[in-house]
Amino acid sequence: MTATHVRWWRWRKNRLRRRSDVFEACAGVAAGCAIVLGAPAAGLTAGLAVDHSLQHTVSVQHADRTQVAAVVLKAGPREAADPDPESGRVREERRDAVVRWTAPDGHVHTAQVRVGAAHDKGDHVTMWTDKSGAVPAPAPLDSRSATTHAMLAGIGTFLAASVVGLMGRQVLMWQLMRRRLAEWEREWAAAGQSWGRAGAGG
Repeated sequence: MTATHVRWWRWRKNRLRRRSDVFEACAGVAAGCAIVLGAPAAGLTAGLAVDHSLQHTVSVQHADRTQVAAVVLKAGPREAADPDPESGRVREERRDAVVRWTAPDGHVHTAQVRVGAAHDKGDHVTMWTDKSGAVPAPAPLDSRSATTHAMLAGIGTFLAASVVGLMGRQVLMWQLMRRRLAEWEREWAAAGQSWGRAGAGG
């Protein structure tokens, strides 16, 4: 008997095949299809949902904030750069500075903000403010970063779904194997009672 025949014996009619064998084969195929098709679909769905949400955030933040040109009036001491917790890259050294800028409505404002360590008194910097240009605001999320976060979310969901699917399939196979062993045990017990009796073929 070839390896192909051994692999597909549950699908072929033969005296050794039982209903439990067919059920086990069908369950294995169904679980495999669920993993192969379900995990990528879950990852794609999650990635698209996160991307849609983050791109909406990008649009809202850019609509609510504006960039203005400011002048550094006073620069504080430089601070050591720490790694970015998301990317792991070392951030640019920053320092506190007092800056002055003119809002779109013509009003002049002064505030303390964070600037690059290379900027000093008299330098011109670009900063983000609220829509009115009066209050400093953090830089809005950019579209590329949003897409990157969405891709990571999709990949994470795909991996999680794959692990859950594989674990579920393994548990299912274990349960089916336990049922088969219990069935064999019952049949062996029934056969043992008939051995040695007249007409039992023993």
